[in-house]
Amino acid sequence: MTSKVKMVKPENTLKKKVGSGGFNETDLIKAQQGIDKNDIDFRPLAQDLLGELDAVIKAIEEKKIPEDKQFDSIMYPMMQLKSQGGLFKYPLVSHISHKALDFLENINGPDGDVIKIVVAYRNSVQAMIKLQLKEVESPVGSKLVTELEQAFARYKKAKGQ
Repeated sequence: MTSKVKMVKPENTLKKKVGSGGFNETDLIKAQQGIDKNDIDFRPLAQDLLGELDAVIKAIEEKKIPEDKQFDSIMYPMMQLKSQGGLFKYPLVSHISHKALDFLENINGPDGDVIKIVVAYRNSVQAMIKLQLKEVESPVGSKLVTELEQAFARYKKAKGQ
């Protein structure tokens, strides 16, 4: 018994809504200049996001967040720190957040040790904000990132991941 397969090409509704062709180069240059000239103080926003992370950690420890929602709850403020750190001239915060998010995305699930690592990440970002450590290559910043990466490696080795 043979059957014919009919290929169906789905309609690209998003393309219809926004169009095609990319961005105007002049607009991109203006946007980049706006980012480069921005002088907004990132620290209060970072403190708010760290406060959100603290609240999530506490709620997890008190078992107020279902296990299937814990990762998303932890990752949201971390993703915000990653994206906004770079935008507001704190590339070190973006860098360490990227590393922490990568770690979380590649483990089986949250446990007490993961929460300890998230707390270490939180404390590292807090230090970066307090000390105004911005550059990835700074000696203290590099040390904080290295220590956190070593914690990731120890966890993965202990869990066989």
